[in-house]
Amino acid sequence: MKNKILIILVVFMVILAIVTYGIYNYRKQIVESQKINNTYKNYENIQILGSELISIINRTIDIDENEGIEKNQDGLYIDNGKNSIKIYIEFLYGEDETRTIEMEKIANNGIEQFVNVYSTASFKCTNISYHEKTNNVKSLTFTEIQN
Repeated sequence: MKNKILIILVVFMVILAIVTYGIYNYRKQIVESQKINNTYKNYENIQILGSELISIINRTIDIDENEGIEKNQDGLYIDNGKNSIKIYIEFLYGEDETRTIEMEKIANNGIEQFVNVYSTASFKCTNISYHEKTNNVKSLTFTEIQN
């Protein structure tokens, strides 16, 4: 009889430990995504330099890599609907013409080249969008500002 009670208690403790660990990991993920969201939200409607923009791009690529976000055949991250992040940069060409480039193309074509040309250029975060299911940041659009 004592053995049965002891076995039941051990099983109960193991189940309790597994549930507690699961809740802890879930809350840890929520806190981490809120931290990322707040970091990106701080850039909304403020002016930054190209040197800071390249840091944001590098940080975003690191986040996507750590989350295991897959890439398509062109080397662009695929939206997974929950925690993938994309950055789009709109460059000014001429008076009213802009050209939008993805962060992966800048990284693939050479960060040093971007820094050499755009390190002192001004950019402004003009749009932040969020994943519908998780409310995590989905994409940011930075637009070059004419000085």
